[in-house]
Amino acid sequence: MMASQPGIFKRLQARLSRTPLYSRIAIGNSIIIVAGAIGGTLLIHRFTEQGVELLSMLLFVIIGIAVSVLLNVWIVRAALRPLLELRRFVDSIQSGLACDESIALSNPDPDTSQLAASLGSLIDQLEAGNRQLRQISERAIHAQEAERKRIALSLHDDTGQALTTLIINLERLEGRLADQDTGTKSGLVEARKLAQDTLNELRKIIHGLRPTILDDLGLAPAIRWYARSNLEAAGIQAEVHVPEEPLALPAELNTTLFRIAQEAINNVVRHSGAAHAEISLGVSDGEVWLCIEDDGRGFNAAGDKDEAIRMQHWGLVGIRERVELVGGCFDLASEPGRGSLLQVTVPLSHTTR
Repeated sequence: MMASQPGIFKRLQARLSRTPLYSRIAIGNSIIIVAGAIGGTLLIHRFTEQGVELLSMLLFVIIGIAVSVLLNVWIVRAALRPLLELRRFVDSIQSGLACDESIALSNPDPDTSQLAASLGSLIDQLEAGNRQLRQISERAIHAQEAERKRIALSLHDDTGQALTTLIINLERLEGRLADQDTGTKSGLVEARKLAQDTLNELRKIIHGLRPTILDDLGLAPAIRWYARSNLEAAGIQAEVHVPEEPLALPAELNTTLFRIAQEAINNVVRHSGAAHAEISLGVSDGEVWLCIEDDGRGFNAAGDKDEAIRMQHWGLVGIRERVELVGGCFDLASEPGRGSLLQVTVPLSHTTR
């Protein structure tokens, strides 16, 4: 007899799992009502025969009502437990804590099982879509870097060499002219100066597209050069802390961190109104980290990526996307009148996979 009880319990549990939610609640409430009515009638009949006082009968009635209410609450809570678990799961997804977890409901009914399956399928589709978007974004960034490098080389080898040749020829013509031909000579001088200024601006564009120092000397010298060149030119005191020895980082991560530093430094120059900025780069505890801090006017940094897009902070959106593509963490702290602090950390284990 005892051996058959687990089998009976499993059959009852299987049948209960096929019972809809509203049927469970209706059956449970019906049992409470019927049991309360029968039990109350029998008790009142017995109390009447035994001549129990009215106060004692009222006390038993109150106890019966309390027991009925508690049983009803327990039945409703047990029946609605799958919905509560679904709600907790959705809340955890919204907070970003359960994206990789599966939905496991205790004692579900057919409706909540279907709802959980649909929710799980929707989450899988969203995750697949996000993975595709990340892959597209990664390919776009790689294509952008490759195109920048190609354009920079083309400008350096073709346009830059042509301007250099033009300047040399103008200098030769300038030297061949007689001193009395001041008008023509003055025109050549102006043309040579214009060509030289154009060449200087072209070199700035080339360094902005793909600084050769990044490929030749590495990330730390490239960040030091870019920070001092741009911040000091804008009248901002630059304090740069980078390792003296070369960092053995993958080329992709070197490019990513340099572009992040480049965008952050440009934001400091354009928007911060700062007098001092500090840039730090280092490796510790299996992570490479980058910090850019300024004492400028600051801004309200609260909000997520959607908020940044709505406020048209496209530079911050680009930085966040680059950080996410290399599996890093992005943190921005800023308040109006208190400057800004941008911190990026990337695990080296992710970059070497």
